[in-house]
Amino acid sequence: MKLTYRDKIIAAVILAIAVLALGFFALIRPVINDKKANEKQLAKLEKQKAQIEAEIAEIPGLQKDILSTHEATGKLTEIFVPVDEMKDPVVLDKYMNKIAEENKVKLQSIKVANAAVSEIKYYYYSYDDKYKEARQGADVNGNLQATDDAIHAESINLKDRPTAKILKTDYAITAYGTKKNIWDYLEAVKQMDKAVTVSKVSFGDYTFGKNDAKKAGVEMPDFDDGEEHKVPAGNREISNAATAQIVVTLYSVYEMDKPNVD
Repeated sequence: MKLTYRDKIIAAVILAIAVLALGFFALIRPVINDKKANEKQLAKLEKQKAQIEAEIAEIPGLQKDILSTHEATGKLTEIFVPVDEMKDPVVLDKYMNKIAEENKVKLQSIKVANAAVSEIKYYYYSYDDKYKEARQGADVNGNLQATDDAIHAESINLKDRPTAKILKTDYAITAYGTKKNIWDYLEAVKQMDKAVTVSKVSFGDYTFGKNDAKKAGVEMPDFDDGEEHKVPAGNREISNAATAQIVVTLYSVYEMDKPNVD
């Protein structure tokens, strides 16, 4: 078939268009692919942005919760003696001297006897499930075990929870007074608004003069007024007061730094 000049012109135009089209598509395809990839990446980044904005929106509430928790912790630890005061007998005297004066007891000496880190152990009921094997036969859906676990969850959690550490300092106190006043003093120490316990008490004369009076052939009456009285025994006097060696234990924790929530 012989092409006319007109057909040749049309064929040349079509060929040119085809070449241009192929070139165009060859150039545009990477752009299209990049566009799809960018759109996919944009969608991913927008999702991340939304998550970040949601987390940022929660920050004021979290800041408030953190500061509230810190404040509550501070109130809970007010009962403990500040750490920087634990090793100073002068500071302990601040706590003890007023109580001694109120109970007519003379404090002769106060010294640090021992300082250590101790554990705060939890009090919990040690649960021994003796009926577990018998219950398993009837526990088709697991409800019986779930109910039993819920009942004893607190004891189980406390048993497995790590114990906290606390600073413990023992102070050896030498006090002088009558039997009534010494016991009143010990009771007042136990009632202090600080974390304190009376760990040990011993007396130089646990009879408060009665044995000495008996040996001397005199009588030491039971005085109820708490005052010191002395009875004559030959060329000396016997007192109804005695020296007590008291070990007082004070507990302390480090004050938590205020969290930086800015």
